[in-house]
Amino acid sequence: MPLPLLKTVGEVAHLRSTHDLYDLHFHTRHSDGLARTADAIALAKERGVTVAITDHNVIGGALEADDGEVVPGVEVTTAERIHLLIYFRRKADLRHFWDRNIAPYRPAGASALTPVRRSAMDLLQDLQPYDHLTSAAHPFAMAKNGWMSVRTKHGHILESLQDLDAVEALNGEELDGGNERTAALARERGFAVTAGSDGHLLRELGLVALAVPKGEDLFEVVRARTGAVVDLRVDGAWRRVASHAAKAPYFAGAPVRALKSLLP
Repeated sequence: MPLPLLKTVGEVAHLRSTHDLYDLHFHTRHSDGLARTADAIALAKERGVTVAITDHNVIGGALEADDGEVVPGVEVTTAERIHLLIYFRRKADLRHFWDRNIAPYRPAGASALTPVRRSAMDLLQDLQPYDHLTSAAHPFAMAKNGWMSVRTKHGHILESLQDLDAVEALNGEELDGGNERTAALARERGFAVTAGSDGHLLRELGLVALAVPKGEDLFEVVRARTGAVVDLRVDGAWRRVASHAAKAPYFAGAPVRALKSLLP
């Protein structure tokens, strides 16, 4: 891991006296998670974590929060089917960007997981006027179309990586091998890193987080590579199975959503 990694409750308890924790990847019912935004915010406060609401291609969950309650964001599935995490300081900027650069490029009747008809390079260009932070979500996740898993088909993806602020070096749903490869990529190429639970269940919130020195700006700490990474997940493959099982109700409803999209 390019940043210090803390994996015990005692280490994290000591860290909290000097750092704030940010879970930078979490999904709500607005895409394929099970949590209500209000419940995620309440649990984040209870656990002493600030959560980024990063639903797939939709922003309703992030917009339900008051300014300052969450890090407003979105996980965009690009035309290449890779996943781009985008964070903003203000909900207004998230809404402005989404209205102009994502919503018009979503196919009619699209689910939250349907790719947007924009390339990664186009979106990164569109983001330039905004105060934002970008990160490559789970770059080596084959099943999720990570950045590195589509590089042979879309060679420009490797060029796009250079334009990102960071790569997600610890993803709570990713297999250890994928996270280790991302950490190695960050070390080799000098990338900054982010970390998040990629949670779809409330109980996953905050188990993976980025630690930021108190009083310092999240975006600047990521870029300066001065934070630390927290991993409080319980070891074992079951944790990934449980998270993926949480998506079952969303996918079970896919036929119903498809039929509704055909109705006048």
